[in-house]
Amino acid sequence: LGTASKTRLEIISQKNPQWQLATNESDEFPFWMVSSNEEPWRKFLVTPRRRDDLVDWLKEHPNPSSDFWQDDDWRSRCRNNFSTTSCALFALTREGEWPANRWREALQAWAEDKLFRRSWRYMAPVLANAPVELIQSCAYGISWWLQAIAKTFEGHEKLFLSLAQRILALDFEDELPTDEPVGRAINHPVGQVTEALLRWWYRQSPQDDQGLPESIKPVFTTLCDTRINKFRYGRVVLATHAIALFRVDSIWATGNLLPLFDWQQSESEARSAWEGFLWSPRLHRPLLIAIKQPMLATAAHYAQLGDHACQYADFLTFAALELGDTFLAKEFAQATSALPPEGLHHAAKALARALEGSGEQRREYWDNRVRPYLKSVWPKSRDKISSPIAESLAQLCIAADEAFPDALAELKNWLIPVDLPDYVINLLHQSKLPQRFPEAALDFINRIISDSTQWPPTDLNECLQAIQGASPNLLNDTRYLRLSEYLRRHGRQ
Repeated sequence: LGTASKTRLEIISQKNPQWQLATNESDEFPFWMVSSNEEPWRKFLVTPRRRDDLVDWLKEHPNPSSDFWQDDDWRSRCRNNFSTTSCALFALTREGEWPANRWREALQAWAEDKLFRRSWRYMAPVLANAPVELIQSCAYGISWWLQAIAKTFEGHEKLFLSLAQRILALDFEDELPTDEPVGRAINHPVGQVTEALLRWWYRQSPQDDQGLPESIKPVFTTLCDTRINKFRYGRVVLATHAIALFRVDSIWATGNLLPLFDWQQSESEARSAWEGFLWSPRLHRPLLIAIKQPMLATAAHYAQLGDHACQYADFLTFAALELGDTFLAKEFAQATSALPPEGLHHAAKALARALEGSGEQRREYWDNRVRPYLKSVWPKSRDKISSPIAESLAQLCIAADEAFPDALAELKNWLIPVDLPDYVINLLHQSKLPQRFPEAALDFINRIISDSTQWPPTDLNECLQAIQGASPNLLNDTRYLRLSEYLRRHGRQ
């Protein structure tokens, strides 16, 4: 420091003797990592061990500190010492005090596996008498807790249903964002309470056509009321369980739940319902018959399904593969043709997965499922053709195995040069199809690799050698000569 700076520093130091530099030189650096043997910058308050002292402490500290540099161990105490913390909160309720923030942290801790049964047994009756202000403030914590204990709790069933209905009765924002309805639903108190009620219902081992129990049927009916915006979170969750609800009570589901899937009634409700259903879709023919028209119409709303659009393409494809006498091939054909190129790409991938998953019955599955689908459902127009679609259909040809020549004959007009053919050629090489069907394999390779393909696939030369070895007369075929020249230009032969 210069003379003037040193003088100024001395004056400041004399006026503020409490200002001292850290002994470990940490003040000399813009960043400093605290080692285990140093005192951390954040101050940590230890809650009292004795219950009476803890009650007094909670009165003095009803809220966690807003200071980032100061924290306490209340949540860990709730996790590791249920008896003392729960008794302390109960003692406060006897005095009419309900520290919401402390309850919220406690509920989060008690939702863990080792505590939810015990916490339910002792604290459910306490929360049943909580003022509405506490329920409103801790709605997220209570709904998460109810969802966690729903599958296994014992006793207090009436309190469980009562707490669920108290959450549903709360005021929430009327505006429901239209993006990511599933993600928002499973993280919202209404959605979590709905899931909790469903989990509790499944514990009753419901049977087909048994009907919904009267304890929850009115609740689910109210959740399906589209005039109440906040309940759309619950409607999304109900849609994820549409098959179970339809099987147990088809009359109720037809009158209350299934109309939510109809795009003509409400596009926003239909989008939420379909995204909920497509979160974990399964084929159940009676339900498909009941929602046949909305299901087929969803193809025209593909772009509105967000992250679940690809699941719809898969679902539509698998449904068409299992075509029965209740559906016409032309109905699935119209819906499939309405898919955008991205949807057709996912549909083609679904076909390949279905064929690969047929195992030893692959030939029969090709003859009885996939080939009829390609003839009667897959679009005849190539106006939506793309490299990704061609790549997926190329994988389908390889998955056909013994039916590879038939698959190529059906799909050859859809096979165009693939942007990155390395994976497909690797599959072809591993399948040994070039040795078994050399001419078909040569035609296949010739269609998906052009002279402008930037990088030659690693296994292309091996495939060509296998073709030559299996059928030497193909050595002078123009397709073989073109591919060989392509490899030579890139130094791969």
